Amino acid sequence: MARQAGQLSLQLLERIDRPAAPRSPRERKRGLPRLSVGPDEAAEMLGVSRDYLDEHVLCELRTVRRGRRVLIALAELERWLDQSATRVSVGRA
Repeated sequence: MARQAGQLSLQLLERIDRPAAPRSPRERKRGLPRLSVGPDEAAEMLGVSRDYLDEHVLCELRTVRRGRRVLIALAELERWLDQSATRVSVGRA
């Protein structure tokens, strides 16, 4: 029995509206929102390479370092973006 187009699109919308499944076992167990990310995830979230993050961004961020572990608060990434953003002036012709 073939599915109708309306049924298929409804199923796709239900999947999109469903929250993403937790990625790690730790997230599944806790079910808590994350407050920080590592440098690799921060670079991915900003849309830059890890090398770029290390060279141009990390020195401007407040980080938590414990042993070899580096944590960057999501709020800190948002603060950095807000302070680093510039307004683009569009000239009128």
